[in-house]
Amino acid sequence: MRAFALDAFGQPGSIHDLPDPEPAEKEVRVRVAAASINPFDNVVLMGYLKDRMEHRFPLIPCGDLAGTVDALGAGVDGFAVGDSVFGVTGRMVLGEGTLAELTTASTGTIAKRPAAVSEIEAAALPLAGVSALQSVEAVALKPNDVVVIVGASGGIGSYAIQLAAATGARVIGVTSKAKTEYVKSLGADEVIDRTSGDVEALRAKHPDGVAAIIDTGSDAAGLARLSEAVRKGGRVTSMKGAAAVDDLAKRGIKGVNVGTQVTRERLDHLARLAAEGKLKAPHIQTFPLAEAGDAFQLIVQDTRYGKLVVKI
Repeated sequence: MRAFALDAFGQPGSIHDLPDPEPAEKEVRVRVAAASINPFDNVVLMGYLKDRMEHRFPLIPCGDLAGTVDALGAGVDGFAVGDSVFGVTGRMVLGEGTLAELTTASTGTIAKRPAAVSEIEAAALPLAGVSALQSVEAVALKPNDVVVIVGASGGIGSYAIQLAAATGARVIGVTSKAKTEYVKSLGADEVIDRTSGDVEALRAKHPDGVAAIIDTGSDAAGLARLSEAVRKGGRVTSMKGAAAVDDLAKRGIKGVNVGTQVTRERLDHLARLAAEGKLKAPHIQTFPLAEAGDAFQLIVQDTRYGKLVVKI
C-alpha cells in the first residue's frame, strides 16, 4: 500500500510502499478515503512523545479516518465489509496511522458514516469533534450562560462553538482578528481579539463574571489569567492539562482537564447532529497524500483555521 511515512523523527516524510496491515481481534481494516491532521500529530512527528509512548517505523502519522471497511478481524460485531465508517484507529502504539491507503481500527472507536456526511467532513470530525463534545458537556451550560471559547477558530473550537450555542448559551470566541467573521459564522455572539487584552475586555463587558471557559490551547499561566474572568460557581476546561484544579476550587470554580476518549457512542451522536444539519463542518482545507508534508507545515501556522484533511 501507499502511505505517507517517516523513517526518523523530524524528517519531512515521503510516500512509502509498505505491506498491507491485517486486522487483529475486534479490529477492522479500512480502505481510507480521507484522514485529518491534528496538532497532536505534529507533536508525534517531532519526537516529543518518544519516551512516553511506543513508536513504530516507518512511522505513518494520524489517527482520524473516513473510509470503507475492507476486512474483518476475529470477533467483530456490528460491522461488515463495505460499510462506510469514520473514527480513529484506537491504538496506543504510534506509527500505524491513517495517512495510508489501508489502516486497521478498533471497532470501539469507529462508527458508521451517514450518507448525508461526506468522507471529507467525516474525517475532520472524530478527535476534534469528540474533544469539543466532552468540553461542552464538562461545563454544563444552561440557557443564557456566557461561555468563552479560547482557540475558537481551530478544529475543536469550530465544533465547540456550535455545540455550546445549541444549549442556549451565549458564546464568546477568542481568536485573532483576521478570523472574526469565520468564528461568528459558526454561531459566536461575540468575538474578542486575543491580542488586545482578553481578560480586560471580558471584565468590561461581563462585570459579574462569565459562567465558563473552554480553552483549547493556553498554557497554565495563560489559563490562570483568563480564569480571573470566571464567576464563583463557574467552570473551566483545558485540552492541554493547564487547568489548576485545586487553585480554581479555592475560588469556587470547577476545573476540568479534558482527556479525549473517542467512543462509538460519541461518534454516533456527532454523526446524527451533522446529518441533521445541527453541526456543520468547519472550514476544511484538503491536500493529496503526496503533499501531506505541506499540511504538517501549515498546522503550526497562525494563519490556519478549521481543519486540514488529506485525501488518500
